[in-house]
Amino acid sequence: MDSRFQIDIVVPWVDDTDPVWRKKKAEYTGVAEIEGNSDVRYRDWDTLKYWFRSVEKFAPWVRYVFFVTDNQKPEWLNMEHPKLKWIKHTDYIPKEYLPTFNSSVILWNLNRISELSEHFILFNDDVFLIDKTEPEDFFVDGKPCDLPDIGPLYPEGFFSHLVFNNICLINRHFSLKESIKKNKKLWTAKQGIAGRLKLLLYGRKDLLPGSTAYHIQNSYKKSTFDKLWQNEYDVIHQTCLNKVRTVTDVTTWSVRDWRLLEGDFYPKKPIGRNFHTYTMKYSNEAIEYLKNRKGKTICLNDTEDETDFEVHKKMIIDEFEKIFPEKSSFEF
Repeated sequence: MDSRFQIDIVVPWVDDTDPVWRKKKAEYTGVAEIEGNSDVRYRDWDTLKYWFRSVEKFAPWVRYVFFVTDNQKPEWLNMEHPKLKWIKHTDYIPKEYLPTFNSSVILWNLNRISELSEHFILFNDDVFLIDKTEPEDFFVDGKPCDLPDIGPLYPEGFFSHLVFNNICLINRHFSLKESIKKNKKLWTAKQGIAGRLKLLLYGRKDLLPGSTAYHIQNSYKKSTFDKLWQNEYDVIHQTCLNKVRTVTDVTTWSVRDWRLLEGDFYPKKPIGRNFHTYTMKYSNEAIEYLKNRKGKTICLNDTEDETDFEVHKKMIIDEFEKIFPEKSSFEF
């Protein structure tokens, strides 16, 4: 790969069974579970080894994997692997924000990691590669691959507050109408009938009504993070002071919205899908998608609605064992 255009992967991870981490979390957050911060949000599915196997098998072109943790590491992980960068929270997050149990804090400060490439792909540990990928699946001509999907925000619980905060931030800096007018080819390319109708309906206004976030991997540029810090320091700083997620937070989904409104993207349909694991008790769709590799990535999202954790965990691991039966070089 051209050294001027290197692509890294970032994946945050937490070991929720670590007694040191659990004690620290209890000291700073209390024992009461609140929406968006329950123990479920930190639960480990024992699938991290398959995540590393998927990267080695289906994205060998990646320069480095930045493994971000609160000074935690699995016993089986080869920390000396030449492609692995173990990044602890204390390595890059300012002391005034630590310790943190707020995923937004962990992500908002990624641009402070000096070794991280300008171009990187952000994964959660529940997003897996399940088929061969190329750099052009994530970046083309240095631009993140993405496809805008605008529409109204329908309030529904805790996370709607975060989305609303993000949209307010974006609307302070951009006119949706002018952004579409300036980059019409980008906004209309690859759009189906429904997408074009939404652009026609909502794109005549200055205010962005809402933006659908694809809950899979996302391609980012560090410089976009820099722009938001420069333009919205006070808001982001306040979010980073919150030890757990709160309804006043802004999230890094606004970084994606910023580059969309800025026209800094290459129009491309998503290469993966998100599934909530709790739906597996009603439907085999997630397992069929995984088994038949209907896309290149899959997100298996855990929520408070998941009541058959052990059953679904076994189903998922059984499928991963079929796709990734061999250890990767990231494992001892």
